[in-house]
Amino acid sequence: MSAGFAFDADVTVTRIVSALEGGAIFVGETTAGDRVRVRYQGRHQKPVVGDTFNVKGQWSNFTDRYKREHRQVETKVMKRKAIVGELLAPFLQRVPNVGPQRAERLMQRYGHELTEVLENPAHLAEIAEIIEPDKPALAVRIAAQLYAAMAEKSAADQVRLAEAQFLVMLEKAGLRDSYAASRLWRFCAGADAVPRLQRNPYLAAHLTSWPLADRVGKLLLRKQESDADLDTHPARLGGAMASVWRELLAAGDSAATEPVLREMLVKRGVDAELALRYAEDIGSLRRRGDLVRAPGAAWLEEEVARMLRAIEATPSSIPLPGDQLLDRLIDAGERACDLHLTSEQADALCKLVRLPLGVLQGGAGVGKTTVMKVLAYVWERQGGNVVFGALAGKAALQLSRGASTHDSPRLAHTLARLIGILQLQAAYQEDPQNARPPELKFDSRTLLVIDEAGMMDTPTFHQLLKHLPRGVRILLAGDDGQLFPVAFGKVFHDLVEEGSRVATLTKVLRQAEDSAIPLVALEIRLGTAPALPTWRGESKGVFLIDRTQLNQLVRGEDFMLIAARRQTVDEWNHAESAARRRESTPTRRLGPLATVAVGDPVIITQNRYRHGLFNGLLGTVTEIGGERVQVQFDGELAARDLPEEAEVDVSLAYAITCHKAQGSSAATVVMLADDGALVTREWLYTGITRGRELVLLHVASCERLAEAVSRRAARTTGFVL
Repeated sequence: MSAGFAFDADVTVTRIVSALEGGAIFVGETTAGDRVRVRYQGRHQKPVVGDTFNVKGQWSNFTDRYKREHRQVETKVMKRKAIVGELLAPFLQRVPNVGPQRAERLMQRYGHELTEVLENPAHLAEIAEIIEPDKPALAVRIAAQLYAAMAEKSAADQVRLAEAQFLVMLEKAGLRDSYAASRLWRFCAGADAVPRLQRNPYLAAHLTSWPLADRVGKLLLRKQESDADLDTHPARLGGAMASVWRELLAAGDSAATEPVLREMLVKRGVDAELALRYAEDIGSLRRRGDLVRAPGAAWLEEEVARMLRAIEATPSSIPLPGDQLLDRLIDAGERACDLHLTSEQADALCKLVRLPLGVLQGGAGVGKTTVMKVLAYVWERQGGNVVFGALAGKAALQLSRGASTHDSPRLAHTLARLIGILQLQAAYQEDPQNARPPELKFDSRTLLVIDEAGMMDTPTFHQLLKHLPRGVRILLAGDDGQLFPVAFGKVFHDLVEEGSRVATLTKVLRQAEDSAIPLVALEIRLGTAPALPTWRGESKGVFLIDRTQLNQLVRGEDFMLIAARRQTVDEWNHAESAARRRESTPTRRLGPLATVAVGDPVIITQNRYRHGLFNGLLGTVTEIGGERVQVQFDGELAARDLPEEAEVDVSLAYAITCHKAQGSSAATVVMLADDGALVTREWLYTGITRGRELVLLHVASCERLAEAVSRRAARTTGFVL
């Protein structure tokens, strides 16, 4: 430690808590792997994720909003370090027998010049001595392997060498986010990766924050065109537009009004008029009426609309019953399912059974599953077959239970699983000799029923639709009072708003003595702030809890904690995981998002349909052995190995955002309603309806609750059917 400073260490920034003109607060990791929070007071440094600083300062304590005390470093002395090898060293470690320690020795000796050294065989003895000075024979063999991997003239080795040079260039340009770097490499992969990035220096704007992308882009441009006006350079204008689309799509919007786009471009320090004109010239925006649309998202929306119109234009392959026959079929279905439909439910069924694309809409407890169950009976009695699906595993499991009868058990599948089955069916039809038959059959007599359809984003819906055989009919069931999907789009909500294909259920049938949750949820859905009692240990209902109760809660088996802010989620996940581990607890680092141990709840953060994984899928780590991590995912019968390529998509889930909670449920749900625009009527309604028995809500005051109920979520898309 330096004299006068209680803290003196190199810290790599992992998360920015706040960034103001006079300083910043960030969370980072020291070289020893310790997590530290830093409060920097000064104007000279503007930290971004991936930066490494030498930080000198004093320890202090601060108290968060939940009255928990934490330590942080107070500093005015912070120097950015030029990191060498943060991207290249992991690449070296993948070469056989090199490993982390030998890679580190090579990087310390040669730095960014290592790739040039490895192109010259005259340095082999020198490399060998650095690799393993005490074992010369072994060192020469490893050095030879390294040269073979880096310098052979085969195409594969040229690409490997190009990757190393590419990573070095990114490091020199200031990019030290390994995840963003790997994605950039996948974009540019090849022997000409460096010149390709130089031709498109703002490619990083598609993948990382604008300040970092702008810094990298300007540095690359300055090297190529030292006399150019970088502020108005076409590459920068295009990069700013790409960054705007990245931000909007991350928020779920596939379109925006022009004034909104102009404001976002101005915040990025570019001329909005020039940027919009350039974007229109190169086709990086599309217009529909008053909306400006992201081109890729616009294409997906139009493809979804085209495929849905094709479904509606295809005649039914089974006879649609007339009124009298339908009445008899409904009566028979009620007896077979041991149910009685209300007149509202019966009217909904009569409308939906005749629609090639139908939408069943209603809040919690109105009996949507009852309608789907009897409708499935009617469809099957007419000679059709019914396939049930839902986005999340728990939703599929609940749908299986709700739609089954003693005589007709039904198994609902996740949408990721259904997409996989449809892909198998297509492969089998193309080559039945070499492909295995799928477990389900989709044909022109199939009715596909998708529950919780309001959570289905546009890319997932597109993946599903493009594999459906001609003639399949679709029923979307959901609740437009909930939050929008995690990814962009809101096809279900747009169809509900349009109205012509919709049957709406409004009457809450689940009784208050069974659970107060549906009635409280209905109040919120209708815009009324409920009068909630304080929790006194009850096991059922919806209650308010204070900070003391919150800190004393014991996490049970069937428990979910929902927070509005990402920062709050991260804090809870860190605290909960740390509290449950001992020094001897086996852990495994899974990419940049999580270090997990057996028993940790986890969540998938990206769609990987090939592996049956989707954004928001919850699970629990059941086994860690060597390179193998097993996870028991919700709604699945057995644990399975986590695919290596999906490890970077895993995050801890002791706490999750409300978006990630959609489609899942728990006996007990705790909601942390942080102040701010994120807590809306839809947020409250979605969170409360995740609870099956008990919901505990922590909110600053009843006034804040009323404000949240009056605040509405909004999303802009260009989808039209």
